[in-house]
Amino acid sequence: VGVSYSSTPTATGGTSPYTFSLQSGALPTGLTLNTSTGAITGTPTAAGTYTFALKATDSASATGFANYTITVSLPTITLSPTTLPNGTNGTAYSQTVTASGGTGPYTFAVTSGALPTRLALASGGGITGTPTAAGTYNFTITGTDAFSSTGSRAYTVTIAPGAVLPVNPATLPDGTTG
Repeated sequence: VGVSYSSTPTATGGTSPYTFSLQSGALPTGLTLNTSTGAITGTPTAAGTYTFALKATDSASATGFANYTITVSLPTITLSPTTLPNGTNGTAYSQTVTASGGTGPYTFAVTSGALPTRLALASGGGITGTPTAAGTYNFTITGTDAFSSTGSRAYTVTIAPGAVLPVNPATLPDGTTG
């Protein structure tokens, strides 16, 4: 799906020129048959197995047939990076998840678990915000390409406690009544 396809069956024997037609079945969605050359070209837009019969006719009206099956598969979508860096409570966080293997544009969503508190995932893959709660967060991000092919990756991000602020003095003096 989403990848250019081209194949040209040929006819032999008989008297050229030949013409080609679809006798039965259907080509994959997005592909077309050139009736003059027999070329099957285009970009498939739907996964599936497509079976069809192609008919070749020569200039003397002699015919020949061939049965074909084309399997159109979904591409494998891979998300990167493989891991995300940890963060610190109270410190701005910014990372980007990208996808490859399909056809852009890609959109991204958290499909299980939850991002660290106050972080958000934009549909374009950016994870930004300032975390407000320390802890370990497990979540899965799924990327979807222009033809609805998907790929997912599980991530774990630990948010460390923020810096400890010293309070001075370390002890207070005792007081006296009155």
